[in-house]
Amino acid sequence: MKFYQYKKACALLVTGALTAGMAVPAFAAETEQAAENTEPTAEALKAEPMTLEEIQELVLKNNRIKTKLALNLEKVAAGISAIDDGLRDLKDSQDSAAKARREAGQAASVGQAGANGILGGLIGAGIDPSTNPNGILAGISSGLLSGTVKTASAMENLVDSVADQQRDTLEDQQKELKNTKQDLNKTKEDWDNEALAVTQLLVTKTVQVEKGVSLLSQKQELLERVCQIEEKKAELGFSTSTDLSGKQLEVSQGAKDLQDAKDGLTLLKRQLNDLMGRELDEELNITPPTLTRTIETAPAYSEELLKEATNKSYKLKTLRRDKQQAEKDSKDNSKYAGQLKASRLDMDLADVAMQDQQANIANDLKKKLDRINAAAAVYQNKKDAYAKAKTEWEQQQVSAKLGLVSAVELQALQLQFEQTEMELSAAAYDYDMAWAEYNMLMEGTTLDIYDTYKAQLG
Repeated sequence: MKFYQYKKACALLVTGALTAGMAVPAFAAETEQAAENTEPTAEALKAEPMTLEEIQELVLKNNRIKTKLALNLEKVAAGISAIDDGLRDLKDSQDSAAKARREAGQAASVGQAGANGILGGLIGAGIDPSTNPNGILAGISSGLLSGTVKTASAMENLVDSVADQQRDTLEDQQKELKNTKQDLNKTKEDWDNEALAVTQLLVTKTVQVEKGVSLLSQKQELLERVCQIEEKKAELGFSTSTDLSGKQLEVSQGAKDLQDAKDGLTLLKRQLNDLMGRELDEELNITPPTLTRTIETAPAYSEELLKEATNKSYKLKTLRRDKQQAEKDSKDNSKYAGQLKASRLDMDLADVAMQDQQANIANDLKKKLDRINAAAAVYQNKKDAYAKAKTEWEQQQVSAKLGLVSAVELQALQLQFEQTEMELSAAAYDYDMAWAEYNMLMEGTTLDIYDTYKAQLG
């Protein structure tokens, strides 16, 4: 998904005269039915507004990221199964070689007993075995049987040697695949948690831009009215051509800003549809999430809080696993001196990596706590600003009824009030996301996918 157009639209909304912040509630379109008690059509159902929870449910069920993770898990499971088959084949080969050696040994014992019987019979009859063809035959048979035993024994040793080497290789691969399976399971578990946050991020951004589009449309209408007034003033000689050109330029720029915002909204809805497993351009109406009503202070940073976050870190667990494997390899006497040294260095590297990861967790925890408190402060300020703006807007409406404010001025004042309302919603959603990020960290959820989406959204 390309985000250039979206970023451009978002920048225009944030820096424009009528848009700012992270997210805004939007009024979801209501589906009109032809008559009472009439079953809605399939198209009408598609247009029904969806809540955040409904979208999250579909994302968890149908998105391709989860499907890819599941397919990779199946692939790893197939690899483990293949290695298990290979280990069984090695054992069967060793068992067959051992059986051949035993059978050769048993045959040699029987053959030696027969040769000894012939030899004893000849000696009993007063015949020199060394001059008798039967004696020679008995000696040859005994020699052949003895050679068969040696050959079978050599084959068993060869099979055992090859099997041991192959077993070591297969067991190493098996261990690696099992670790990969464990990692994929954790990633799959994390994605279920991340998907909720990613969806919340996209939904709140979508309703923000949707409201921004609405405000920009109203602003464009106002700019066009002002431009028409400026044209009349120019005709009457009360305005210069420069003033008129300036208003016309504002109208042109406003139209561009509006189109960019609409393009950004389209891209956001396509992302959500894609995550839900729907057609990219399928109609999507969203019911804005409920605003947060209470503000809580983040917990104070402490060693106990850090320990809780550290104990849940899967990255630390994988680093400990790597160190344990390196430690085991460093004690393997069958390895060369250089290999043993490399294993000891791997242990040292794992120690350094764990220290770095612990420092990263501590820094990340502090940032998450600071972000909550900063978002809470902004949210409180926006609540206070909204309360003040609401009072002023009500007063302006009264003034308009008394004829003290023109229709154009009243429309501009209404846009200012709605801008304040939008900023309050943006602050509320940002505050919610700050808590969501903190909770994911404390639950040990990897935020890689979420952070990617957040960075792309800007």
